[in-house]
Amino acid sequence: MKKLRVGFDLDDTIFGFSQGYLKRFKKFPKYDWAITRNVQHILIKERDFWVNLPVIRRPNFEPKLYCSSRVNKKCWTKKAIEINDLPNSPLYQIPGYHIPKSRYIKGRVDVFVEDSPHQWKFLNQAGIPCLLIDSPNNKEFGPILKIYTLDYDEIEEVYNLAKEMNIFRDFNKYFI
Repeated sequence: MKKLRVGFDLDDTIFGFSQGYLKRFKKFPKYDWAITRNVQHILIKERDFWVNLPVIRRPNFEPKLYCSSRVNKKCWTKKAIEINDLPNSPLYQIPGYHIPKSRYIKGRVDVFVEDSPHQWKFLNQAGIPCLLIDSPNNKEFGPILKIYTLDYDEIEEVYNLAKEMNIFRDFNKYFI
């Protein structure tokens, strides 16, 4: 059987964006738009923030690619990948939070791993099988299409089970 081509989101999947944000601003705002405002007006200029985010999960294999919605300089993201000794896979960095990742990864991966319920839904609806990595911002979802580590065997097992049960094909029937 051929190996799955797996892609990863970065923030709150591999890097602890939420932890870094909390350390930098001391609290989370009540509304998501305030986080976006702080990222677009303050953090966009702070190289050290992006380069020094903690690694919260580490894949045990080389992914096909990374795809992240970030407004910072791409070279800062590449530097963070390098200094944390993560696999040197291609990086697709989308300059905005409301731009779909699907057009960047469609046909390049068999399955994508994401922490954002919004992106997870969008990618599955766009025909890109996507698994949700467990995180505080998606506790209300699961256990279907949910994983808890970036271990290849776990990803493959959940992907194959979901495919066998036609959950990717019938995503809207289960989740919308």
